[in-house]
Amino acid sequence: MSTFAVFGMTEHYAREEARKNTPTVILKVQLTESQWLEAVERRIEKTMSGTRSVQLSHMFDAPQFAEQYIELLRKAGKARDLKIRAKVKVDQPATSKAKQKAPTTAWKDVA
Repeated sequence: MSTFAVFGMTEHYAREEARKNTPTVILKVQLTESQWLEAVERRIEKTMSGTRSVQLSHMFDAPQFAEQYIELLRKAGKARDLKIRAKVKVDQPATSKAKQKAPTTAWKDVA
C-alpha cells in the first residue's frame, strides 16, 4: 500500500519556522521587539520566495485525501509549490551490508 503526503510551503509554516529560528541577539546586541519582528518578516519573505519545500501533511492512504488537504491549504492562506508525493520503494544498491536488508524508499511526485 502506498502512502501519500502533501509537500510545498505555506506562509503559516514559514512564519512558525522564522519565529523559532530568528535570533534575538545579533553581534552581541539585543534586538528590540520591533527589530525582531522586522527580522522575522524578512525571513518569512525569503522563505516564501525560495524553492525549499517541506512535508506539510501527515500521510494519507489515497491521493484524493491529499488533494482535499491542498484545497484547505489554499483557502487558509498563501501557499506555493503544493504537490502530492507518494512514498515508493526504490531499486538502488545499498552502500553497506547492513543496509542491504532494509528496503530503500523515496518520495516521488504523483502525476
